[in-house]
Amino acid sequence: MSLDSASPVLLTIGAIALTYILRRKAKTLPLPPGPRGLPLLGNVLDIPPENHWVKFAELGDVWGPIATLRAPGQTLIIVNSLAIAETLLEVHGANFADRTVIPMGGEITGFKNVLAMAQYGDRVRAERKIFHQLFSTRAKIVDKFGGIIEEEVRRLLLGILADPEDGFWPTHSDRFTGAITLKIAYGYHVPDAPQQDPLLEMFETAGRNFAQSMKPAAFLVDLVPLLMYWPEWLPGGDFHRIGREWAAQLHATVNIPLLADSRLMVMQTSTTSCFVSSLIEQGKHDEYLIKWAAASIQQGGADTTASALRGFLLAMSMYPEIQARAQQEIDSVVAAEARLPTVADRGRLPYIEALCKEVLRWHVVIPAVPHRTSEDFVYERGDGLPPFLIPRDSVIVANIWKFAHDPNIYDDPEVFNPSRFLETSEMDPARICFGFGRRICPGKLLASETLFITVASLLSVFRISKPRIEGVPIKEGTKRHPGQTSGIVTHPIAFQCTVEPRGERAVSFIRQGEL
Repeated sequence: MSLDSASPVLLTIGAIALTYILRRKAKTLPLPPGPRGLPLLGNVLDIPPENHWVKFAELGDVWGPIATLRAPGQTLIIVNSLAIAETLLEVHGANFADRTVIPMGGEITGFKNVLAMAQYGDRVRAERKIFHQLFSTRAKIVDKFGGIIEEEVRRLLLGILADPEDGFWPTHSDRFTGAITLKIAYGYHVPDAPQQDPLLEMFETAGRNFAQSMKPAAFLVDLVPLLMYWPEWLPGGDFHRIGREWAAQLHATVNIPLLADSRLMVMQTSTTSCFVSSLIEQGKHDEYLIKWAAASIQQGGADTTASALRGFLLAMSMYPEIQARAQQEIDSVVAAEARLPTVADRGRLPYIEALCKEVLRWHVVIPAVPHRTSEDFVYERGDGLPPFLIPRDSVIVANIWKFAHDPNIYDDPEVFNPSRFLETSEMDPARICFGFGRRICPGKLLASETLFITVASLLSVFRISKPRIEGVPIKEGTKRHPGQTSGIVTHPIAFQCTVEPRGERAVSFIRQGEL
């Protein structure tokens, strides 16, 4: 063999040898620090099923901005630093674009098919490309969906006026956000009726199952994946039955709008083209992508927006002075014209814009986002410090709640203060609250538009006051968020408040559909 002909072989052997040496060297590097675990169980007891983002923030106070927890068969890398999160998930995003494998919620029940939980690949890229074409700019959203949002806002106001009792909010907010996403995805109009709409109810049930199946440590099989092979008839095997029931419900929900009879029902409810009908007419995509992409619009948009609106309601009931300032700005823009705010008013309502940003920061809808490492990664800390190893298949948990409440980023972060985005120009929470890198939320502009016009419209005609938690009024002057539920998507803990019209003039304009 001549030297020239041997060169490719030698280069290949050299590359393989170098890769081997680097990987072997990487294996000798330490993991980020963390608490010592128990034999066999590791740090299972350090992963709480409730409010895990708070526990992870406390972990950072002890072990630093990047820390390690170990569970049987899993390595969790907890990131409590925004700078580190952006380095990993943005700069080196290709290595962190996968999602963690969750046995109960992903594999057993089938939520791994929803875009937010799907592993990165051709299908995810194709679906995100479709969403980008639909939701990439505010102008597109206003043009395509502004009318839908405003129509559903008017129905929401009428619904609240007709049923203003304490505790009304979950029913109205869920119906409102679900109606918007169903109309965008399927062209389906949720009718005005006292009873629950069957299609909306199916999606809400799937959403509750998703939340329960994705709660950290809610099922032992998530901490010990080998239990997936544990027989159902043995003690502790009941998760198989639960998962089977949830999977059947999920697949029935996702498939129904695309069945022949249902498709006619869905398409005939709307005079405008919807997401599903547009993709079917294009003929470029298979049914699998279409049905799961449509379900992702409904599942991903409805519950998250409802959570943000509940956070807004809680904040307004706790901070009457902020509510008054916001209403003063709205009145200065629309009161003289006797109408409700519209999407066209956004540039004229800077305090409402700042208020919506503060809602996203103060009540973090998705407090902790999990990613998964595709290959071993050496994290260089700089300043002469030795690097850390982040092993392949590690779960990377970006603690968004910590970022949003970091006093190094936000002044007095426990306090709800929209002025921080006007007077001191603190960081826009949209930079963190919609995720990172290749898995950033593709519908973030739609969510922002919906939140803005809903907040402006509610404040224009209603007064929100007197928050109570479990029937007990929150003490005067209380400024801290009282807490939120656990899960991937979280909500404020159950609270009650008084919502009443701002006078007879407001009642008249609500009933007329204009202010």
